[in-house]
Amino acid sequence: MIQHHLVLDSPTLRALSGNRQVSALVHRAYFEPETRLWAPVLSILEADAEHLGIAEHIGQLDVIHTADLDCPAALAVAVHAVRHLPEWGADALVATVAPKAYEGRDVPVLDLNR
Repeated sequence: MIQHHLVLDSPTLRALSGNRQVSALVHRAYFEPETRLWAPVLSILEADAEHLGIAEHIGQLDVIHTADLDCPAALAVAVHAVRHLPEWGADALVATVAPKAYEGRDVPVLDLNR
């Protein structure tokens, strides 16, 4: 029976690269089935943006489970993607049926309701 659910935030995920306490927690989760570690997908992405490669490392750890994106989180990911696609040599728009959600976010929008 799982008794401890622990959610790891972005700073904690970045600390996987050398913090003894965080490493001990991951180690504990491997050997104690009552401990379950969770990482929100956005926290993983944020940690990876600051410490390249950490997302791949987290993906290799069987004891860290991902928490799905909710609507606000998905919106943030879409905005991030549009802002960074030009770095990859492409112009991008957010194609959406909910354009008001992007007002004031300084990203180009394709309103699919028109």
